[in-house]
Parts: sequence; structure tokens; C-alpha cells
Amino acid sequence: MDQKENEKRGKKPKVQLVPIPKWIGKFPFPPEEKRFVVIHRGDELSGFYGFEGHQVALRRFVSLDQFTVSQWTLSPGNYYEPAGQHNYGDEIYYFLEGDPVAFAPETGETYQLHAGDALYIPQGTRHQIFGFGDQKVVAISIVAPRIWAAEDKMGTIIPPVAKPRFYKAGEGK
Repeated sequence: MDQKENEKRGKKPKVQLVPIPKWIGKFPFPPEEKRFVVIHRGDELSGFYGFEGHQVALRRFVSLDQFTVSQWTLSPGNYYEPAGQHNYGDEIYYFLEGDPVAFAPETGETYQLHAGDALYIPQGTRHQIFGFGDQKVVAISIVAPRIWAAEDKMGTIIPPVAKPRFYKAGEGK
């Protein structure tokens, strides 16, 4: 049974549990071994965030006890899903390429951004980025103080937004 059928029957969508990756808080070394280091191309941790077909390609440079720094790339005409949410830190995106649209699914607010802009995302705020144009979107992401809490043994729960709010231009809340 898919999510739409569940919604029709009044059933809540399942919550996705994301396990804590082993590198969180200790890449490129444990916090007690902090030292000056250069992270060359190829030394970072690469991976993906999101569901197949709606992912961003990630390059993780540093994840220590007080911050995590990554670069992500969104292909042209795409968006990432599920919406991100960080319960233990604020996040900032600095856009290097593209003209993305930031979307807050719980409020319906959207923000047009451009290369050279930054977006501040307070702790606990759901967020998604859409790349409606024909250019890829590339951003640097910094989460501080923590992307996950050490005491959160099970990982981060990403609750689905059953019905995101969308507004037409000029509509009020």
C-alpha cells in the first residue's frame, strides 16, 4: 500500500529511521585528536542524501564534535526528498552554483536564491531545495553544533510531511 492509499484510509505515513553513520563526529579524526589538516579532493567522504530519483550527491569534508561541513550537488530540474531537518544544530547553505528555491514544507514559504546567496535554517526546521532551472545547484552546508546527538543511539527520525502546504503567488497565510 503506498502513501497516497494510506492517506485516503486515514493512516499515518511511516516514519523513516536513519541510522547514525559511524563517521559522524569523528571525521577526518576523533575530536580529541584535532590538528591542522588539509582535506584534498578525493579525501572526503562521498555519498548521497535522499530517496532514489530525488537525491543530492554529498562530499563530506569534516564532521567533529562542534560542526559538520559538506558540499552537495543537486542535478538540474530536481529536488531532494525527504525534507531535511536537524534537531541538534542550525544549518547554513552557501550556494556556489545555480538558482535554487528553498521550501519550508510545514509553512509553505519559498525563497528564490542565487549563486553567492546564503540560507540560514534554524534547528528543527524542515527544509527542501528545488532546482527548477537547467543548471545544477551546488552548495556548501555547515551544521553546528551537532548534526546528530551522541546520546541519540537510534539515529534521527525523519517524520514525513503528509500534506505539504503550497501557495500560489500573492496568497496570504
